[in-house]
Amino acid sequence: MFIESMIPNNACGASGGFFSSRTIRIRFERCTPMALLKKNIRLPAVLALVMILFSLSFAGAREEELVLDNPDAYPENHRAVVLFPHELHVGDLECLACHHDYEDGENILDEKKLEEGNPDIPCASCHDDDSGIDLKEAYHRQCMGCHRQVRLAGMATGPELCGECHIK
Repeated sequence: MFIESMIPNNACGASGGFFSSRTIRIRFERCTPMALLKKNIRLPAVLALVMILFSLSFAGAREEELVLDNPDAYPENHRAVVLFPHELHVGDLECLACHHDYEDGENILDEKKLEEGNPDIPCASCHDDDSGIDLKEAYHRQCMGCHRQVRLAGMATGPELCGECHIK
């Protein structure tokens, strides 16, 4: 009888060869490819499957990133747009730490107005060429200023250099 895969039985997990005082005996068993697959590949296959499922679980859980691109304010943009991780900031900060409407040095913005789709929420709705602080300066003061304060307080923080936000 032709046996396609004769493998020492320790490759399939059964007891292998053993030494005696007079002879060497090696036992063979017939291993089908499926038996070999079950014994030798089970753990790596399970680990690979777990890793794939684990990585897929995070694929849909990517945080919301807002694209900060204002072609009206910057018709000749020399830097790449900024992908702003809004959800990261929502978890760590109060809404009014970033969103504001200052009157006499006090933030009078009603937090209830901070609803998705409200046209008054984006920075560009107030910070334009007619305001005291244009859009570029507003972004840089708000973002970089906060990151600098957090860094000076000795905590981990976000980017402060141009190329760290404007990633090509």
